[in-house]
Amino acid sequence: MKIQNHMTVVLAVVLAALNAVAVNFPVGTHLVKGTLKDWQNKVLTSSAAVTIQAVATNGTVIASTKVANPSEDGYNFLLQIPLSSTATDSTAAIGDRLNCVLVQDSGLSLAVDPITVGDANAVSTVCLALIDTKSYTATNGTDKTVNVAQEYVDTIAAWMEAYEIEGEYDPFADYDNDGASNYDEYRAGTNPFDPSDKLAITAYSASQNAPHAITFEYAGGRVYGVSTTLSLTNPQWATQPVKKSETDVEHEQVMFSADEDDADMTTIYVVPAEGSKSQFFKLEAK
Repeated sequence: MKIQNHMTVVLAVVLAALNAVAVNFPVGTHLVKGTLKDWQNKVLTSSAAVTIQAVATNGTVIASTKVANPSEDGYNFLLQIPLSSTATDSTAAIGDRLNCVLVQDSGLSLAVDPITVGDANAVSTVCLALIDTKSYTATNGTDKTVNVAQEYVDTIAAWMEAYEIEGEYDPFADYDNDGASNYDEYRAGTNPFDPSDKLAITAYSASQNAPHAITFEYAGGRVYGVSTTLSLTNPQWATQPVKKSETDVEHEQVMFSADEDDADMTTIYVVPAEGSKSQFFKLEAK
């Protein structure tokens, strides 16, 4: 009886010790694929020689990768973030916010928007800019906020003076009255002072049981996508899968050329929503 009681006491002590120690175990990897751009909103290539780092709050680099040449959907880097049930010096936990740092070969570094760690074996996407940006909030009650490269703002300010446009640069205005906001022209790489230069659909065709074809002029070094809504009354825009050809696989976005000087007419294909009687599409430069 004494031996049995002793064993019970020992077992209780062992269980208490186990409960006092937090059990930590690996839970997989979260992938972050992204697009790193320059001040003109062009997607960078490997020649930019930039490293993207995901850094924990204690300064430890959890994941790191070099900028690569962009894929056909415009992504030019992939971070593989190791996960564990509790964050360690070499892993992150789901839901953590990691600092994101861009390191250039010259030694210069720039902190950008943090990365939120998603679920294991899942993929999230981000878009980063290798420049200082300036934030603008719309004053029309929408509270919409956009970020524009400071260097771009400085360049446009000089043009505003030449065109005798007073005040500070306003991304929500439309200086050339072509129907595209200054911010949309910044993203598309078009001239906000030239009404003939804007991202626009030049041709559209639809046939039953086939992808709808949208033709437009693209600018090199940028990615494009399509949003869709079933009604223009209180529209609910959502990203629509696109294809570079009728037989291509579906992408969230596509890139036709990484050459910044390249521009040409092309066609993008979208699959209409199944069973919809009407559907509206909006072409976007991402």
